[in-house]
Amino acid sequence: RHLITFAIPLLIGNIFQQIYSMVDTMVVGYSLGDQAIAAIGATSALYAIIVNFAWGLNNGYAIVVTQRFGAHNFRGMRHSIAGMMMLNGGMTALLTVLSLVFLRPLLAFMNTPEAIFEDAYRYIAIICAGMLSTIAYNMFAGILRAMGNSRTPLYFLIFSSLLNIVLDVLFVTRLHQGVAGAALATVIAQTISAVLCGAYTLKYYGEYMPRRGHFAVPRETLMDLASAGIAMALMISVVD
Repeated sequence: RHLITFAIPLLIGNIFQQIYSMVDTMVVGYSLGDQAIAAIGATSALYAIIVNFAWGLNNGYAIVVTQRFGAHNFRGMRHSIAGMMMLNGGMTALLTVLSLVFLRPLLAFMNTPEAIFEDAYRYIAIICAGMLSTIAYNMFAGILRAMGNSRTPLYFLIFSSLLNIVLDVLFVTRLHQGVAGAALATVIAQTISAVLCGAYTLKYYGEYMPRRGHFAVPRETLMDLASAGIAMALMISVVD
């Protein structure tokens, strides 16, 4: 019963992370027509990879945090969370720069039609520029899950999904920002969910959070985190 109770919010949360793109497509398609739908659809695979990679990466990191938490090794757990933050920061910077630099060649490699190329590029470029929000939310959600709380991250995700609908309507139909407005709405909603999830984690689980001295993370801990995180991220990205 405990396993099912813990796992169901994970399943629902993974579905809701995909809803961002679905809502963008629906609002843009209703307001702007088939060409706008095609532009977002052309980037759906890239968007799914970003979401799945961030989700898998932090679920992998969380395995290490969970092991320390379950063993009541709270110093090791704080080192693990500090390492999780450091690796996420480095991964975010690397992926953001690489995606923005190689985005046009990648869309061309994917045979994106010329008629929708610029709209597709604007949409996914904004999503990639906001990758920090996606990874930050998944990091705090992973920390909460590592401590046995899988429901709270889901609540924040549901709230941000509903907010994304409101912002999509505002930016696309009222402010006439086109597909770029839909992408901006998604990034803003994800940013708010990351901030809320982070604030909740610090408020209710602050005693487990790392202090300055914990950021001198042992090499072994960093290797454990990187191994678990990257393996999980690649597995989920390839399978999905």
